[in-house]
Amino acid sequence: FFFQNKKRKNQKKKTTMGQKKSKPSTVQDLSDSKAVTTVIVVAGATGNVGFSVVQELAQLDGNVEIRALTRSSSGEKPALAAMKELSNVKILECNLSEKSSLINIFDGATAAFVVAANFHGQVEAEKNFIDAAVSSSSCKYLVKIGTVRSYTSNDSQIEYARGHAEIEEHLEQTAGDDMKWTVLCPNWFMTNHLADIFGTLPQNIIVYPVDPQAKVSMIDPRDVGAVAARLLLASDEVRLTHHALKLDISGPDEVTISQVAEMYTNALEEGRTVNHVKCSSDDYVAATVKAGYPEWQAEDISKNFPLWEAGKMVFPSAPQVMDLAPPKRTMEEWISEMVPLSPPPAN
Repeated sequence: FFFQNKKRKNQKKKTTMGQKKSKPSTVQDLSDSKAVTTVIVVAGATGNVGFSVVQELAQLDGNVEIRALTRSSSGEKPALAAMKELSNVKILECNLSEKSSLINIFDGATAAFVVAANFHGQVEAEKNFIDAAVSSSSCKYLVKIGTVRSYTSNDSQIEYARGHAEIEEHLEQTAGDDMKWTVLCPNWFMTNHLADIFGTLPQNIIVYPVDPQAKVSMIDPRDVGAVAARLLLASDEVRLTHHALKLDISGPDEVTISQVAEMYTNALEEGRTVNHVKCSSDDYVAATVKAGYPEWQAEDISKNFPLWEAGKMVFPSAPQVMDLAPPKRTMEEWISEMVPLSPPPAN
């Protein structure tokens, strides 16, 4: 859940649109969209899920205009560089936390997608996006990324899950009959294990406060993006059948953390063996805070592991998801892709 985007340290409080020399497009450029019949706004476009949505949309329909929103169009993010190569993508700088930043973003837009990293301010930011979409005369459909359905509630022990519950309630109340919507509820992201790749793997260990045989149905963010893109491009009839649904998305395999360690061993060069070290929850939180995360986030992450051990992180994808785009990427495949990026072993 937490490794979709980089940490929000040192981010500017305010961003403006159209002041960079290398894309982004400006709001004025949106007037060029008059001949385009399908215009989709994607918030969080440089994150793992958001970028996957942009890529899927561009691949599925070369005629659709994709407005990719990002807080900053500068920097070395690979997603930005890739999007600038896509002719039907317009990159717009936009701060969802500021309502003024969303003015005119939805002009002519027919559908919208929102995903945000978990941070204090996420609820306000997503509500602002929803309000702007609903107030648009043209946007008739919205897809939101939520979190694990089983613990999304107003009294959840997990803070970010309470935030998602509040946002979803706002969506239901605000959209009314004017805009259809669907919430996608992913399981534990495979990309959460980037902390292994760049953190503990050089020491030939992975460290989690969970029983080595506890299972989870991890999901690749790209598979979530595939589902979202197909919904965004769907006919009005299909959108209607998916309206107000909150759909679980899990990966195709159930894996244990012990099996993950074995997968790392098989993917690394011969002679390296990766072991799972079970730490205490307190030690995990302390290490996560040391890595740069706020304490509340670190504690929220740690609260997932007792759910692994209780068997609550193994659940199937919703039938509607399986009909649209069945998740196909396994954890073993993800590890094979990511291991070459890991630093060399520590001395």
